[in-house]
Amino acid sequence: MPTKIPPGRPGSLTPDQEAKLKEFWQATLKVFGVSHEPNGSISGTSTPSTAHTSSADLKDEGSGKKKKSRLHLFGKKHHESEGDADSPAISEDEDKYGQTKEFNKALASQTPEALRAAFWSMVKHDHPDGLLLRFLRARKWDVQNALVMLVSTMHWRSEDMHVDDDIVKRGEEGSLGDAKSSAAATRREGEDFMSQIRMGKSFLHGVDKDGRPMCFVRVRLHKQGEQSEASLERFT
Repeated sequence: MPTKIPPGRPGSLTPDQEAKLKEFWQATLKVFGVSHEPNGSISGTSTPSTAHTSSADLKDEGSGKKKKSRLHLFGKKHHESEGDADSPAISEDEDKYGQTKEFNKALASQTPEALRAAFWSMVKHDHPDGLLLRFLRARKWDVQNALVMLVSTMHWRSEDMHVDDDIVKRGEEGSLGDAKSSAAATRREGEDFMSQIRMGKSFLHGVDKDGRPMCFVRVRLHKQGEQSEASLERFT
């Protein structure tokens, strides 16, 4: 018997959810500097304004007209309760992790090309629609909040934690080398990371009935304070 696809996934979307996904793609592509050409094709070479220029300073050369900033992605209705028209309006309760700040930091410090690279690095073998849908479900199908969460997560992965170009790339071998470093701080982080690997705090093993890899987390093995917060975050 074929497995039923859970709701809100590729292959099980309602018409309203499909419309939200399309809207999310449009907003995401705008952040990535991908524009629609007059002939209907999509181009990634014609990017919006550079991230280091404020929206107030963006003008078409020789015309005096302002260009649209990547920060100003949504209509007026999203900013009525906020004083900053360049920042998506998110309530304090929804933004308890400061993702709006991370969103603005990402747009101000990373080029569209860098954000595109971070996105595809995060997708890997996943279905691109599936990735966006996870953020839409997490934000109850609010496109604006989902975009803030997506971009802030990409910024955290690529600029703060260097998940793909350091942690994943170096793997356990890199941490094993760090554990033998002459620098005390580096050695401590490497030792903490490897101790979690060796105790089997979490591991990948087998697949579920749909063929998806399973990750086991043995919570009873985690003792608060045994490893530094940085090494625990890298291990996670």
